Amino acid sequence: MRRLVAVAATALLGLAVAACGGDSGGAEGADESTVNVGVVQLPIFAPLFVADAKGYFADEGLTVNIENVKSGQDAIPLAASGKLDAVLAGFSAGMFSAIESGLDVRVVGSMGVADADTENPASALVVAKPLVDSGEFSSIADLKGRKVGALGGAGATSAFYVGMALEEAGLSIKDVEFVQLSSPDIPTALKTGGIDAAFVSAPFWKLAVDDGTAVKVWTTPEGTSGTGILFGAQFVESPLAQKFFNALARGAQDLQGDARYSDENLKIIGEATGQTPEQVASVPLYAWLPDLAPLPDQLAAMERMWMEVGALEYEEPVPTETYVDSRFAENAASRG
Repeated sequence: MRRLVAVAATALLGLAVAACGGDSGGAEGADESTVNVGVVQLPIFAPLFVADAKGYFADEGLTVNIENVKSGQDAIPLAASGKLDAVLAGFSAGMFSAIESGLDVRVVGSMGVADADTENPASALVVAKPLVDSGEFSSIADLKGRKVGALGGAGATSAFYVGMALEEAGLSIKDVEFVQLSSPDIPTALKTGGIDAAFVSAPFWKLAVDDGTAVKVWTTPEGTSGTGILFGAQFVESPLAQKFFNALARGAQDLQGDARYSDENLKIIGEATGQTPEQVASVPLYAWLPDLAPLPDQLAAMERMWMEVGALEYEEPVPTETYVDSRFAENAASRG
């Protein structure tokens, strides 16, 4: 278990580090079949790893250079400038700020989505057990005024998920105080009383529940996604863009249902993320839409909540039609 936590901690911390690992090869000067992609090495981006390992990009006549980045957020300017063609990243307030400021990227697809498993989900909202035992917490509404741990703080996807839970209870994302914590630190913060609740991924939520520190009280509805596929504006108009997306969608189709836990897929994901197949299988995987369609309504909800909580400083939301492009997913779906 210590090995599993160390691997997961290293990967999850990469989402919050504000630095891009090394120089990307860059799209500039590449040959006519090359696609340069930035990605954080996490299982949530498995369709990319599966498509690459199984030769689906090669089937489309593409050479794909996968650049490991420490933060998808920092890779967005590289896509906007043409140094990367595509980025697979977590959504954040910073992405909306970049788009609103004029960086020209398009959200063309989703990545990992929550599945229907509410008993053993890939991530969950947990509350400190003493609050439950004392009766101070009996419903999500009782989080009002409480401190809630979230990787990335108020402007990150974890905070948006907490906001979803709060709105279901008739509250607002502004009704709690977010505390920026790394995922491995959340169980300790719950135990010491530094926070009252947290939204955190597996295995960390389960560790806190299993040792009696916390109680799982909510998880994201099926189909919710906090990650996606972004294309630079130059790449959007390239004839390679649809071919690249087709191969990605083919990878996602290989990961539907229990097939995501096949020996072959676990081996591919493990090799791409520095884990053994057993370690990959021990933590619940996200699901993926078979066409990797983008989710504009959810993106609009994210932006609205981050504006409410003050993570975004501009006053008018960016129309989704200016940065969401669904045609690649639609075309991939039409291929069957």
